[in-house]
Parts: sequence; C-alpha cells; structure tokens
Amino acid sequence: MRNMMLGVLLGVLAANGAMAQDKSDDATIQVLGVGTVEEAPTIAHISFKLRGEGKGSDDALRALVARKEAVARDMGALAEAKFRLETGDVEIHEVRGRDCRGASQDEDTPRLSTGACAVLGYVATMEASVDVSPVALAGTLSGLASRAGASEVRLSRFRTADPRAAQQRAMAAAVANGQEQALAIAAASGAKLGRLVRVSDPNGGYVIGEQLQRIAATGSRRNVTMDAPVAVEIAPQAITTTARLVLVYEIAR
Repeated sequence: MRNMMLGVLLGVLAANGAMAQDKSDDATIQVLGVGTVEEAPTIAHISFKLRGEGKGSDDALRALVARKEAVARDMGALAEAKFRLETGDVEIHEVRGRDCRGASQDEDTPRLSTGACAVLGYVATMEASVDVSPVALAGTLSGLASRAGASEVRLSRFRTADPRAAQQRAMAAAVANGQEQALAIAAASGAKLGRLVRVSDPNGGYVIGEQLQRIAATGSRRNVTMDAPVAVEIAPQAITTTARLVLVYEIAR
C-alpha cells in the first residue's frame, strides 16, 4: 500500500515538475496525515418520558409535575452522581371511551364530546433527559428514574466533557503522521524534506462545537429514605476522535 502511494505521489511530482518547466522552487510533497485518539466517555445521556393523569387537565398537569419532582428527588438521592435534568415537549390529551369511533374509523375525525365520546379524563406527558457524570452511575440512575415513575427510560449516548481538547490531540497526531509519510517519500526519492508550507482540512475546514460546560450538580440533594437502588454496571466504548489533514512540504535542494 505504501509503495503504491509512493509511486502515485512521485508520479504527480514528476508531472508537476514538467508542467512547471523545471521550476524546482515549486517542487513539493503532499501527504494526507491521519490522527486518531481514544478516551473514555465522561458524560452519559439518559432520556425518558413523564406522565400524569387526572379527571381534568389541571389534575393531569399536577400529577405530571409531581412525577417529575419524584424522579429528580430519587435520582438526586444518589449523592455521588452529578446530573442536569432538562425537559422538552409537553402534551395534554383528552381520553375517551373505546366505543368512541366515527363511521370512518379514523382516529383524527372530529367528534362531539357527548355520549360515547364524552371526555373521561386527561393525560399529560413530558419528554425529559438527564446528562450524568460519572458514567459508571448512569445505569443505576436509569433504574432510579424508572422506579420513580419515568417511562421509556433509555441510556443512549455517551460523550466527553471537552471534545475540543480531543480534536486538538487528534490534529497533532495527524501532523506527526503526515510528517512521517513525507520523510519516507523524500528519502525514497533522494530528496531532502523542507519546511511545512501549508496545512488544510480536506473537508473544507474544521468545525469544532463549542466547548461543553462542566456538568453542575443541579439535582435535589434532600435526605431521602428509600430502598437501595439496583446497581447496574456499564462499560461504554471509548470515544474515538479522528482528524485528517493535508500537509504540503517543500523539497529542499
């Protein structure tokens, strides 16, 4: 593979030299450096839904709020954990009897709230998520959330608190990898590697997300008496960060 790459690059250099009419000052070596770093994730993401029911819409919302507070309280009782609870969409649905169906059997068909279609109660739902640190406690916290009444609990994503630092380390590794390739090409072609004149990203420039803030312990830390949580051990994969850089070196004469 390296011999093939060497042949292609030398051929390109020869062609470039001919086109430049032997202008040796324009001779360069161009390589693609690749750097990869791996590190253990430091933040886990847990998503779930909250639900409240009641005869009236206000009753359903009160039940929903109580469920949310219960989840935050029980998760907060695990003193070693740091987490940030975020909430999303809230929906309130009317509940009718199973005999309430239109002639078309279409659930979206408008119906009067009388007879078989009288409103029996309301259901309020809310989407919520939690970013957790340390990662080792994410499985146990998922169980606590479910015990407190959360539904559709899912431990789904892992990340690092500072992806910018990982990207910078990957870029440094890419530069070192590219320099190693350029030195090998120069030695094989009998040339001397000159200075690095240009570095670029083949994808058009790096777009690095804003540095994530350190997780603050925003959960309730009240003294809560409850059964010990079920400890769930997890072993997430390492977070892999890769950088690819095009490096152009002069050929020293």
